[in-house]
Amino acid sequence: MAVAGTALLVSLGGTGYAATQLPPKSVGHAQIRNGAVGNLQIRDNAITTGKIRNGQIQARDLAKRVIPVLPQGSLQQTSGDPVAPGAIGGVSAQCPPGAHATGGGGGFQGAPDVNDRVVDSIPVGDERPPVRWRVTLFNGSQQPRTPVAYVSCTT
Repeated sequence: MAVAGTALLVSLGGTGYAATQLPPKSVGHAQIRNGAVGNLQIRDNAITTGKIRNGQIQARDLAKRVIPVLPQGSLQQTSGDPVAPGAIGGVSAQCPPGAHATGGGGGFQGAPDVNDRVVDSIPVGDERPPVRWRVTLFNGSQQPRTPVAYVSCTT
């Protein structure tokens, strides 16, 4: 019983020493074994772009799906019904299943006209995070034109 009690005190003492005597931020890369820190040890949103140095994420990381990417790229495009001259029309583009919108925009097919106007360019729908992006446009030209919406998606 005495040996067991002594062993308990020694084991707790080491942990107590580490918790109370080590200076802040004294454990770094050299003290952590490879594979010791995984997804379960990292809080949600703890790693931000400000904590990643340029060049730290390589193509091989993307190939291993360390960072989620869409297989066919992340830009989806949709064309709408032609908009008459002097009229307003719109179209929405949607992300594929399992992805959500990070941004979007649009315009008319073909060359721009100086009188064209963007009425709105916004995420739409009840889903959170959003999965669709709408662009509403004023056709300032003399011909009917086809609106196009783009949505940038990620998983």
